[in-house]
Order: sequence, then C-alpha cells, then structure tokens
Amino acid sequence: MDIVLRERQTHSEKNGLIVVDGGAWLHKIVSVDGYQQSGPHFAEIWHRSLFSVPESHPVKQVLVLGLGGGSCLSVIRRRFPHAHVTAVEWDPAMVEIAKSLKIFRGKHVPEIIVGDACEVVPKLNQRFDLILVDLFRGGTTEPRLASDDMIAALSRVLEPDGYLLLNVFRSVSLVPAFERHFSRHGTFQFKNDLILLFRHAGQGRIGDPVPEGFVHQMQSPEFLAGGWEPGADNFAMVGKPGCYGMRWHYGPIWVESYTTDVQPEIDLTGPSRMVIWQPMTKLGKPVGWHRSWIQMNPLQHGFAVLCGKAEYWKEWTAHAQRHRKKWLKDERYEIVEVPLPEFAAAYHKTGKLPTMRKDFLKLLERRIRVHGDHVHLFAARDKQTRAIISGLAVLDVPDVSVSMHLIAFLHPKFEKTSVGTGIIDHWYAHCLKEGIRFPHFGLLWAPGDPRSWKGYSKFKRQFNPHLLRYPMPLVRFVRQRKTAA
Repeated sequence: MDIVLRERQTHSEKNGLIVVDGGAWLHKIVSVDGYQQSGPHFAEIWHRSLFSVPESHPVKQVLVLGLGGGSCLSVIRRRFPHAHVTAVEWDPAMVEIAKSLKIFRGKHVPEIIVGDACEVVPKLNQRFDLILVDLFRGGTTEPRLASDDMIAALSRVLEPDGYLLLNVFRSVSLVPAFERHFSRHGTFQFKNDLILLFRHAGQGRIGDPVPEGFVHQMQSPEFLAGGWEPGADNFAMVGKPGCYGMRWHYGPIWVESYTTDVQPEIDLTGPSRMVIWQPMTKLGKPVGWHRSWIQMNPLQHGFAVLCGKAEYWKEWTAHAQRHRKKWLKDERYEIVEVPLPEFAAAYHKTGKLPTMRKDFLKLLERRIRVHGDHVHLFAARDKQTRAIISGLAVLDVPDVSVSMHLIAFLHPKFEKTSVGTGIIDHWYAHCLKEGIRFPHFGLLWAPGDPRSWKGYSKFKRQFNPHLLRYPMPLVRFVRQRKTAA
C-alpha cells in the first residue's frame, strides 16, 4: 500500500506542466506553474465557504466551473449528499488526473463537461441551486470571467433563490464586475484566496436595488388616502411627487412619516413633531437625521416582477409549478369574484385568526369604500356545491402599477390541494390583463418578526418575490417655529 509522499508530473497542451504530490493516504496537491489548483487548502476553502449556504436550502443541482483535481467534490458531497454535480473543466488532462485520484465514488460521479466555461455556460439550458466558480490557470484568473456576457450567463443559469461562490484569488477587479449583476451576501478570506458569496438582488439583503420601474405603494396618493377613514380630520397628506408622506396626530402628539429613497423636505412652519423617514435602499445618513435603533416599520416586503412576462410561472419554484399544473387540470373548482358579504362569510368559516379576522375585514371594508372597483375579491369555489374553499382580496393601485395582497384564506379541509397556488396564478393573470407590473405580497417574514408568520411567508416565497428588506429608519424632531407678533 502506497503511503509514501511522491511526485507525479503530467504534460498538458493547455496547462503545460501539471505536478501532483501525495500518496494514497494523503491529500493530493495538484499544481500548475507553482500554484495549487487542488489540495487540502482548497478543500478547506470550499468546506468553510459552503457553510454560508444554509443546509436547509434545497440544493439539488450544483455547477462547478473549474474542476481542477476535484477538491471541492468531496466537500459538496458531505454538505449536500443528494445533489447532482455538473463540472466544467477546459483541460482533458486535468479531468484524467481527477479521475486517477479516485475522488469520484459510486453514485456521486459528477457529470463532466470538457470545454471552455465561457463558451459552455451560455449554452446551458438548465438552472442550478449552487454555482462554484474557480477559473484559473496557474495564478492567473480567466480574464473573460469579468465580462458582462459571461456574468449575465451565470445569472441566467442560477436559480432565483440560488447561491454563487466565486474564488477571486487576487483579482479584485472581478468584484465590481459581479456586483453589477448580483448582490454580495458574504466575503471570506483564506490566506491569499478571497471567496465572495453572491445571490440575485432581492433575496433579503438590506440595500439591494429595486427593479427598474418599481414605485413603492406609499408613493401613491390614492393608496395613502385609503389608509384612513374618509374625512378623517387627524390626517393630512404632505410632501410632493416622489416623496409623499402622511402627517397625523393623536391628541397633542404629531407624527410625520415617509417611505421613499428621496430625502424629505421638512416644512418648518408645521407643528412640533417627530418625522420618520423609511428609505427603501438608501443606506446613508444625511445631516440632521438620526438612525433609529428600533425598526418602527415592517422589516420586509415581497413583490413579484411581471413586466409583461406571459410565462411568469417559469420563475416559480418547481413545487409551485407542479401545483399550478395540478390546479389547471382540476375541473372541480372555479375562481370567481364575489361580493364582500359572501367573501367575509367564507373567511369566518375557516376559524383561523379568531382575534384578528374582524379587524382585517374592517380594513378591507374601508379600502372598498375608498377604492371601489379597484378592490377585487377572488374566491375559489366548488362548482357543484358553490362552497368557497379559498379567497384572496387584492387592491389594484394603477398609478404605481402595483396590486396589493390584502387578505387570503384557505379552508383547513383543502390545505393539501393546489387551490392556494391556483388563486395566486389567477391573481398574476389578472395583473397581466390589467397591465399591472408588480403583484405585491405584502409582509414576508424576516428575522425579528413573529415566528407564526413563517408558514405563510414560506408559501409566498414559492413565487419568487423580490424581497425588499428595509434599513433602519431615520428620524428627526422638528419644533414649531413661532411667528413674530
């Protein structure tokens, strides 16, 4: 049995001289031009980096760009034992070395594509839950990796909720190139290697940009007005287009609130009050403002981005897509619009949220009084019995091209059916028909929210919403100016 450290050399047309050090019981080190391509160092890099990907994340498909000697394979196997790995390696000699090192075992043999990653990736027709990028020749990074075309191709094949780990090594110029397409969620330094963790923008990182054309619903005067009873004398709208806000008082206490990335212009002639400015993505702190140490607003909202996508469901999870297919084949039910009394009666029959149902319905009644036909009460019902089994109330806000999720319910007896997905699908189709670009799911659970919200938020996440995670709000106190007598 060979346990003696030894060196083996291989001449390659692509990499030149490849040196393999190590015996059967030792970690093998594969080097090119004196730079390690695989070995204990890289096994440790990927071992530690992969812990930034939650074990609960359903990693079923992994793409490895730059196989080298295959150090990452055993690490992926331990972390995600049921994942299928596709590896791209440009040098056939390196593939043979990886095979000779007996890293491929049993059912864990990866699918290997021999070719140039910059040419292979744009042609791939599948998506991956996890991508590892480690493209070097010796100590030199593949220069085309920083091209917009290559990074856009990586973005296309990464699942909407997927993770991408990039070994930057010393090529820090890769960082801004990747940040033009992805959101950086982590940075890990291992000696000379810098590993960056990327995800698509809108996966819950504070400061992520919002999609082009998105306007927060709180910048709709119509939506703002609907948050108060018609004719209320303790509420007033303030601000200007792009920076609308609300000013209200309870007794002698006045509050003014804005949700926008535009800095509010404060009216110094108004009453003494606390001004709360909730930015969407802005992280700076202008002069005169103070960063709140508590979050006084929702932590996170989620909205889908339709923008004319006729096949919107292709961006949903595989689970949601399967339920959509089941729903479309099920002829027992139909989705119709119903009046409020019928919607409310079905909602009460679910028996859920006993202390909150009446309050939710009061808010819905107020929205109907203010917005009229812009409120839609969708109900899924049995065609034979006419019994409503699920409902969804939405409010269309045309001036910002948003449709707001207000109330949803599902009768407990039908929780294992596909009706929940079916009614969301109906909502999306409604938005497309009305030219609405952003179906808005409202609150989605974020760390710090009640654990009881997690279940329905998990359901909403199946539809690939863009998660808008808010930074802590900014506050300032304004004292009323006294006018001269």
